Amino acid sequence: MGRSNCHSRPAGWTGLTAGTRATWAGCPRVVDSPGGAVVIRSDNVASLTPEGRQAMIEYGVTTVIDLRSESEVKGSPGPPFSEFQSASPLSPEGSRLGAPTYRHLPLIDDATAPILSQARGMQEGYVLMLERRPGGMGAIFDAIASADGPVLFHCFAGKDRTGLVAAMMLSIAGVEPETIGADFAETDLQMADRYEEWLAKASPERVESMRNELRCPPEWMLSTLDYVDRKWGGVEGYLEAAGLPASTIARLQSKLTN
Repeated sequence: MGRSNCHSRPAGWTGLTAGTRATWAGCPRVVDSPGGAVVIRSDNVASLTPEGRQAMIEYGVTTVIDLRSESEVKGSPGPPFSEFQSASPLSPEGSRLGAPTYRHLPLIDDATAPILSQARGMQEGYVLMLERRPGGMGAIFDAIASADGPVLFHCFAGKDRTGLVAAMMLSIAGVEPETIGADFAETDLQMADRYEEWLAKASPERVESMRNELRCPPEWMLSTLDYVDRKWGGVEGYLEAAGLPASTIARLQSKLTN
């Protein structure tokens, strides 16, 4: 298998290949790597400062995919990237860098959110996302496959929704399950400070249950991928059932591994 270009970890992490951390002010969890990534997992880019937005444009991100629900987006709108296009510096070739294309492709819609809130743990929540939102998942992977240039995808925290999408992409890229699970588990290390902030704001009776919900043990994601294998024969089978053409899946595999 070729080198995976799917840098799956939350923003601020190195990817599966030796990488370095990109500094985008206001959004500390951003992936960079030698040669540049084609897929970047991030926390909410709504927190980017003007300098951080400009850094993202200069990095070369051409598409931003927002996995949040409609109500989440209304509560915390993303940055107006188009306003920064005219301020972008000239590239080495002399052409002006453009603002990223924004795609709102919610993995959880407002109708699905109440159902997911009743899930018995995040493992069941991941399965419900797959079962309830095949069209949404297919649209996300189609957008990644068809994008011209690096793609950044984000949700609210860069943990569960992005974690599921990243794990599926790594599976498509041929990464071993153990590596995918370990990659997901490292979310806990990178988000420890954020976890403590959230727990400090929680009511006393919610602290312990919330602490468990915030965990990212590898077996949660591995059991989800095992479910996909048993029901659809793998991530590729799931995406085909969701309506994604085989040619699009092949294009995505090529993008992630070449």
